[in-house]
This record gives sequence, structure tokens and C-alpha cells, in this order.
Amino acid sequence: MDKFFTRVKSFFSNHFLRFTSRNTLLILDRFHWNGEIYDHDLFLLDVKEKKLKPLNVPKVTDSEMGFKMVGSCNGILCAIHYSLDPNSTIILWNPATGQTERIMEPESALLPYMVPPHCLVGFYFNKSCSDYQVLRVHSFEDTNKEVCLGDSLAKTCAVRVQKFSLREGLWREIEHCDNQCVSVNGCLFWTENSVTVRETLFWMAMEVSEKVSNEMIISVNACNYALSKIGLPPLVAGDAEVHKKLAVYKDSVAVIICLEIKNVAQCLDLWVFYDKYEGVECWCKMHTIRLLPKLERPVGILKDEILVSTDKVIRSVSGTIAFLPEDGIGAEFSYNVFNYVENFLFDGNVVVEEGDSLENEGLSLLSLFISNIEKLSIEDCGCY
Repeated sequence: MDKFFTRVKSFFSNHFLRFTSRNTLLILDRFHWNGEIYDHDLFLLDVKEKKLKPLNVPKVTDSEMGFKMVGSCNGILCAIHYSLDPNSTIILWNPATGQTERIMEPESALLPYMVPPHCLVGFYFNKSCSDYQVLRVHSFEDTNKEVCLGDSLAKTCAVRVQKFSLREGLWREIEHCDNQCVSVNGCLFWTENSVTVRETLFWMAMEVSEKVSNEMIISVNACNYALSKIGLPPLVAGDAEVHKKLAVYKDSVAVIICLEIKNVAQCLDLWVFYDKYEGVECWCKMHTIRLLPKLERPVGILKDEILVSTDKVIRSVSGTIAFLPEDGIGAEFSYNVFNYVENFLFDGNVVVEEGDSLENEGLSLLSLFISNIEKLSIEDCGCY
């Protein structure tokens, strides 16, 4: 009988892992424009095969809308259909099954309804309560405070947070203690992508008043909902055009900054933020790449390697990640990438740690299966 169980475990070790081993998959979000002409596309990227598969974001209203990708978690994508009419909406979408869940606004909303770029939206899976949740961060004019900025008097806006629970189907406003409140000098706008590091969500954002604008990072801890405002790394751009991208590098939030001078000379820096370094928050420059050979934009980080793109290819130091469609995308373009793991369930019963190597999923499932086999009796196996 011991030999039988040994053969069974060996069989499943060889075949189950072969079945569950999957390529690294990413969701590639592309926005490009040329003058007044612009377009937005979504692709599923197989990194090993260097193949792109177009994805069509489901249309959930009759209005003509654009979309913005918010995030990917356990095979569920969060996107925002937006337009200038009240039909703008947030949706959850499982590309593997085609299922969608539209997140509706409450009929008696306490806060005015806003969509990006006028608010920040994040998506994550709360492990403590096995619930998919959406956070929305707004800024509202605080008539009780004023702040002097140079020779102008600008209004101070308070930052407030709403949370949607998929399990409950409800929006709730998050109450903050006085020491957790954050205010901004002007209105808050979402300017770039967002990332999640452990239980904290980060957005690149800008506070804008009549005469002053300042780019920063806004963060919200999904456990205690503590708000923070983080200044960007020091930057001396001069006449250079600046391209930024939020990323995750070795379990810390990072910023990729690319300086472009006359579409020829380029310099790319990777800055990593440490909030527990001798009790002091600080940015540390980890890498610098000077004089990139051609016009490239920062995309993100994959397996601790910086991704950059031209209009034809996405690459890292190790080589080409993907060849992009030859469709004449125009003079300006921007890419965002999101981890993706196929999930044929739309709930939180099966959780994949997307920050880990995908092969780990097969190992954990195999270990669970083998542990159950070892508990079987002769009768359970049907051996007589």
C-alpha cells in the first residue's frame, strides 16, 4: 500500500504540475493619440510566447464610452466606463468566464458622483474578509480653511474615501480620525497609473489650483484606511519632457522617471520609497540608464526588471517582452501593465498570490492534494 501511494504521488507530481504550470500573463493597457485622434486598446500578453491577444472591454451601457483600467486581482479586472453623461460606471470583469458585475451608485449618495481623472479609484482583494473591494478617493473644498500660496489665496480641499464591498453590494464612506486626515491645495486629479503594495494602494496624482499645481503620490492603507501624501523624488528636468510610472520593486513602491530631450537623448531613473529606514521616509535611487538608444517610455517592472516601450516593442534588459501591433498608433503613446492569472470563479474562494511566481500555485494545490491522499484509507481508494 505504501508503494501504491508513492506511485500515486509521483504520478500527480509529474502530471499535475505539468498541467498547472502556466506562462506569465499580463494585461497590457494602451492609450495613444496623434493630435485630436486617440484610441484605447486592451491586450492579454503571454510573456513566454511574446503574443498579444486583443481584449474587448464589455459594454454595460448604451452610451458611447471610453474606459480606464483600474487594476487586476485574482483574474478579476476592474475598469471604469466613463463619458460625460450620468451613465459612467465601474465594472468588475472576468475575461476567462465573460462575467461582469456593474458597481452602481447608491440612490441616496452622500457625496457627489465623480469619475477619473476627478477622483482616484483602486481595486483589491481583502483577505481578512474574503471580499473584493473598490476604493474611491475624492477631494472636496473645505470652506473652513484657506492657505496662502505665494501671492494667491487658494482653497484647501479635504480628501475623503469611499469603499465598495462586492460581498455586501454597498458603498460606505470611510470615517477618519483627525490625525489621519489629508488635505490638498486645490482639486485632486488622477494623473497616472496606480499600484498596490501589500495592503496599501498608491496613486500618482496632482493637486491643482488656479495658479499652482503639484504632482505627488496619494496612498490609502486598506486595513486601517490611513491616508498619506508622499512627495515625488527630486527632479531637475530643465527643458526635458518627463514621463513617470508607478511600479512595485522588491515589495516596495517605486517610481520610474524618464527624461526626454528633443526626442533623442534620454535618461531613466528608478527610485524606491522606503518608509521604515531608521524611522525616516526617503527615496533611494536604485538604477540609472543613460542615453537610451531610441524614443522609449517607461511601462512598469516585471520580475525586478524595468520595462520600457517604443511604438513597436516592449522590452527589458533581458530582451524583448512583446512585439506591438503595427497599426500606426501615432506620435504619443502610453502603456500600463497588470498581473493576470486566469480564474474560472468570480468569487474569493480561490485566491492566487499574483505577486509570487505563477508556478507556486501548482505547488500549493499539489501539496494540498497529496496531503488529502495520505489521509485516505484502503476503503476510500476502492482497493479490495
